Amino acid sequence: MALRSKKKRPKREDKTLKEKKKIESRVFDLSTMMTISNLIRKKVIKSLDYPMATGKEADVYRATTPEDTYLTIKIYRIETTYFFKMRDYIVGDSRFRRVRHIPRELIYAWVQKEFRNLNICEEAGVPVPKAYLFDKNILVLEFLGENGVPDSTLHEIGTENAERDCETILSYIKKLYSKSLVHSDLSEFNILMHENVPYVIDVGQSVLLDHPKAQEFLERDVRNVLSYFKRYGIEKDLNEVLNWVKS
Repeated sequence: MALRSKKKRPKREDKTLKEKKKIESRVFDLSTMMTISNLIRKKVIKSLDYPMATGKEADVYRATTPEDTYLTIKIYRIETTYFFKMRDYIVGDSRFRRVRHIPRELIYAWVQKEFRNLNICEEAGVPVPKAYLFDKNILVLEFLGENGVPDSTLHEIGTENAERDCETILSYIKKLYSKSLVHSDLSEFNILMHENVPYVIDVGQSVLLDHPKAQEFLERDVRNVLSYFKRYGIEKDLNEVLNWVKS
């Protein structure tokens, strides 16, 4: 019998107010401002609304289109110390052998990498936000939410059907492996619950199987998923799951 999450789900109106209270004006460099202006000029977006999430390497914004629908705009910071960590996921990726390891070029390559990885996920049948386009350090994605309010992560709201969600997420790992891709940072923090379906996000660090650390990253992904669902009483053997993923 599946356990229900003990976490209280936040009211959407409360979440809206919380998000709107976040600082809307962030410090962007000139190049980023020009890229945003270009998206507005091309009528991809009408406005950049507010930050939905902030991280060490990127901020994620909700944007409004000229048709008054919503998009997700992910903006990677050009000046960030996180690019040193990024090198672990780019070095060894056969798609980016010619990228020089300087911050600006590495960030641009990372955005392109995330765009391409999202397309692979979609081809594999793994639910992800649709990737529409990228430009320099900006990625334009499908907005996942309801009535303009962004969906929450698995970490934030838990699961109502742990057994089902565990099996679903492990099946995603297997599907990606069949397409020679490893997420490399899969956990409850990188899964959005959209209409009770787990959606995988943040795939910039995902690597192909020919990456020297692909198997290490794969084991870490499986371990993270099993560790999370163990809280709900679900016990699975790590090696058995890994063998199943690779079969």
